[in-house]
Amino acid sequence: MPYPRIEQLILVPGASNVEVAHWGAAVVEYAALFPGARIAHDFAEAANPQYERITIVNPESWPPELSLLIKQNPRPLVVERLTAPTPEVLAEILHVRVYYSLRFGFQSEYDWTQQWPLGMSLIGLHGRADGEMLNPDFDIVRAARVEAVKLTSSATEASVKSLRAINPGVFIMVRPIVSFVENERPRRISPDQFVEWTAPNLQRLFDADPSIQYIEVHNEPNLTIEGLGGSWNNGREFASWFDRVVDLFRQRWPDKKYGFPGLSPGASMQNIRQNMRQFLGEAALSAARADWIAVHGYWISDREMTDVTGGFTWKVLRQLFPDKVLIITEFGNPSQPKPMVAEQYSRYYGILRHIPGLGGAFAYISSTSDRVESARWAWRDETGRDVGIAHEIGLRRHIR
Repeated sequence: MPYPRIEQLILVPGASNVEVAHWGAAVVEYAALFPGARIAHDFAEAANPQYERITIVNPESWPPELSLLIKQNPRPLVVERLTAPTPEVLAEILHVRVYYSLRFGFQSEYDWTQQWPLGMSLIGLHGRADGEMLNPDFDIVRAARVEAVKLTSSATEASVKSLRAINPGVFIMVRPIVSFVENERPRRISPDQFVEWTAPNLQRLFDADPSIQYIEVHNEPNLTIEGLGGSWNNGREFASWFDRVVDLFRQRWPDKKYGFPGLSPGASMQNIRQNMRQFLGEAALSAARADWIAVHGYWISDREMTDVTGGFTWKVLRQLFPDKVLIITEFGNPSQPKPMVAEQYSRYYGILRHIPGLGGAFAYISSTSDRVESARWAWRDETGRDVGIAHEIGLRRHIR
């Protein structure tokens, strides 16, 4: 059966003829299949009354005049706003539509049950920064009634067994860890080296608990201390590194779920960080291919907790990857008094509790031997004293 003809304008962005050509090429397969689809860069085309649908690729990149033009030409019209950080990601989004013969994508609410059968955002905590969790950390887990814990690969089966003793159903995530800095300078670590150095520790944890399934591959790769400028110079180079690591891990453990790592939020800082959105845009195709995507969100005021530049950076990722499970693998407020932070965390967990496709939120961090970092982030001090966060979370004031 031939597809019905629908007059559809697809507006592609681009700052030069070459860029426009790249974006246009991403739409060619889609336009060839569905009759009436036309690719254009001149937004004046939106005034043409023949179009029944207008698809605007990357709506933030267009001038306000486009919206005004559409409003000034009232007619029966459906406007779709499609976000894709690169032409390659756009091509992949549209290829899915071509594959399923769904011209306008899935029109019903997305069914997350196959990807995240747990059905809600878990109350999570990042384990001790130094690796192995200690007895006071388990007291924190117990007091907060934590549902999920993130371990680094330097932890051992002792941490896993103690967590299971507290809560047999606790969700455990693991992040393979290697230092990407030597003598305070970035060093080059190849994908093969990364896998070789982390695989024995990961295998030890998997032997202790085969149900551990979710692996966050690396951490904040847009930071210099995490490999930028040493092992890769931008998001595209990291994407190649990440793809190779995941391929090597899959050869060993094909049943695990590998996550694209959380990025350090914020703008570029020379010799410290590359802009999160820029780095993500360059590495977006690898993120789209990952089993799930990690998000980091931090804030220093109550207002910032629900801002897209603070605790709600997950909204940026959801716009770019509408069909991916997102997990907030680090979040926190390092600046305000602990009682205020505790109340914010309780509300934060409660707000996120039933957001579709959000797997969990892991607060940073249970504890660390670094005194400065401990004062800023830890749920307990180095004497073992609960600073008040775990007790507040355990009360479940804002959490159903």
